[in-house]
Amino acid sequence: MRKVITGEQVAQLYNRDPFALPAWRAPIYQTPAGFIVLVQLFRLLRWLVRLIARHPVAAAVVAVLALIWVNLSWPGLAALVACAVVMLVTWRFFWPGSFARWVTRPARGRWRAGFYRRRWAGVMAISGAAPTHQGQVILPVLGTVTATRYADRVAVRLVSGQSPADLAGHAEALALVSGLS
Repeated sequence: MRKVITGEQVAQLYNRDPFALPAWRAPIYQTPAGFIVLVQLFRLLRWLVRLIARHPVAAAVVAVLALIWVNLSWPGLAALVACAVVMLVTWRFFWPGSFARWVTRPARGRWRAGFYRRRWAGVMAISGAAPTHQGQVILPVLGTVTATRYADRVAVRLVSGQSPADLAGHAEALALVSGLS
């Protein structure tokens, strides 16, 4: 029967200096490449399942586009995109109110929400609208942004103990600091 030598013992066996401090090393185990590949494939599969569960509409759109690509190649995909563009242009031309309600305003609101999110912490701190507690700035949570042609309506979830009047008192400063006035 072979004697098992751990990494610690190997470090002491090959040390020629009797007065040297012991060098502790962990044993090295060679993991089979197949096991590593299997674990990484499992992680990829788990990530894909979570992605599809979190974003089912986007996953369905990608699946339909992939199916069209496989069955009809690039001309089928180009025809689908052209049909979608023609339908959107027709909708915009014949029913502008409906188009604005269902396409333009939500798209503009999402675009403006991204603008607000990038600058939210700095603007709230500079304007004085964010209260501090024990030396830490507590930010109100940015909600939905409804953008019209002329103004943005920003929904804000206030911090506990903060009143709407506190934030309303800073509205002009918020507009000036954020560059929206």
